[in-house]
Amino acid sequence: MGALLERLEGLSVEARSPDGRVGVEARGKYQVAVWFAAGAYRSYTEVDLARQLEQLASVVWVRYRREYTEIMAAFMNEPPPELDSDDHLFQQRLEEMTVTGRSADRWVTVSSRALVRWEFRISGGALRALDEAGFLTELNSAVTAVLRDYQSQLILLTDQIYDIGLPRSARQSADGQRRAG
Repeated sequence: MGALLERLEGLSVEARSPDGRVGVEARGKYQVAVWFAAGAYRSYTEVDLARQLEQLASVVWVRYRREYTEIMAAFMNEPPPELDSDDHLFQQRLEEMTVTGRSADRWVTVSSRALVRWEFRISGGALRALDEAGFLTELNSAVTAVLRDYQSQLILLTDQIYDIGLPRSARQSADGQRRAG
């Protein structure tokens, strides 16, 4: 298992936005770094940048999942078992899962359906009020929040379908947080 863990921790994919002026690297277990080409940050409007980030997030997630799947397949000694009704239900609910994260100072909100379809909302005036480093900090906190929401919902979904033994208090606490959020 140590070799598998090392490979997964070393997983790294990069992508650039459709206009080529924003880059992202996703590595390890949901670590993300975003950067701008020189002078690109101040050339965007909030709406234009949000669209670039949405398309970029979709591309990088597909690449990340592909690499992850290839690593896992390389460590399996036999073909995966056929899916049963629980597996199909899990896949269906996973594809319907919507997650959301908001940046620390609420300048950026990120939503995603199954980490495939993404929506970025950048508050009006954010790009004027924040310098590039400040915006990247806000963006990072929103992305971190959405990935944390995904991980939490994934654990709860796994428990709902496969009964992995989460204590009832953990399920109720998570359910209450989802309603309050």
